[in-house]
Amino acid sequence: MKVDKHISDLLFEHDCVIVPELGGFVANYAPAKIHPVKHTFSPPSKNISFNKNLKNNDGLLANHIATAEKTTYPEALKYISHFTSDTQTRLKKGEIVSVDEIGSLYLDTERNIQFEPGTTNYLLDAFGLPHFQTPAIKRDTITKRIEKEFTDRSPVPAEKKKINVKRYVALAIAAPVLILGTVWISMNLNTIKNINYSSLNPFSISEAVKKAENAAAEATKNVVSPDVSSPAKTIVVAKDTAQAALSTSQPVTASLIEHKAVGVVKANSTKVSVTNVAANKELKFHLVTGCFQVPENADRFVTILQDQNLSASIIGKRNGLLVVSSGDYASREEALAQLVQLKKSQPEAWLLVQ
Repeated sequence: MKVDKHISDLLFEHDCVIVPELGGFVANYAPAKIHPVKHTFSPPSKNISFNKNLKNNDGLLANHIATAEKTTYPEALKYISHFTSDTQTRLKKGEIVSVDEIGSLYLDTERNIQFEPGTTNYLLDAFGLPHFQTPAIKRDTITKRIEKEFTDRSPVPAEKKKINVKRYVALAIAAPVLILGTVWISMNLNTIKNINYSSLNPFSISEAVKKAENAAAEATKNVVSPDVSSPAKTIVVAKDTAQAALSTSQPVTASLIEHKAVGVVKANSTKVSVTNVAANKELKFHLVTGCFQVPENADRFVTILQDQNLSASIIGKRNGLLVVSSGDYASREEALAQLVQLKKSQPEAWLLVQ
């Protein structure tokens, strides 16, 4: 029986195979290599070494032999013992003992066992990757590269040179214009921020505002009183015809809300709660969610909005209608940002500028 053949088989799957009373064969991973002189490429592999101090039986080799040869464990130990004694005898005689596909064992001048590995690659991941050699890449020297670069260049025509000069002159003229434009934009940044982007023509903002105001006025003239007995029916007046661009030259009616007035006002003999919007003149941007002629409907709509966790209050009258607001803000930017969120639940909401 060739015990060394079983040792070789085990090295494909294990990193250490111990031969009792002789030593252990240890496999260590080695990456791919390139020989700088021979120009050879070697795939990754397992480097096999021999350790004479690993002599204790771990049962790996004996179990493998017993399974492969279909014999008992004690019989496998006898085969291993016979292989060990035969190898030691040959080594003492000065012979070189060849272990099948693994390498060779021999004694040096100090009578120590030395090991010379073979060429078998025991790394399964490198199966099918051969050693190969490729010729060295010949590169030109720096002087040859420079010479070749200048010889390959074709002379530039005189006309082309003139075109390049004109191009540079044009760039030199355009650069200051671009710089001045950038400075002007940075200095007039506040003016640009106030441009109404909802209009397709930002240079005719006043006309868009006038159209929006006229549309709002026409909508308020055609208001129909909703049915008071039905709380679910509320009519929202003056849609957001120009979105953020809508502003009004008519402020909240002063007769309804005075400078410090907070509480109730009379509208058609019915009390309606009114917020103190005029007390803070800086809050001139209002998110209007409805306009009503009947005070009871205005109160009912405020209650519905508050049940939906929305802020709601009556801020006064506009064109004879009670205006319900869901937010009052000091800046247009803040009001527009909240208007986008409000339109998710109240699509008819629009911006009123006091």
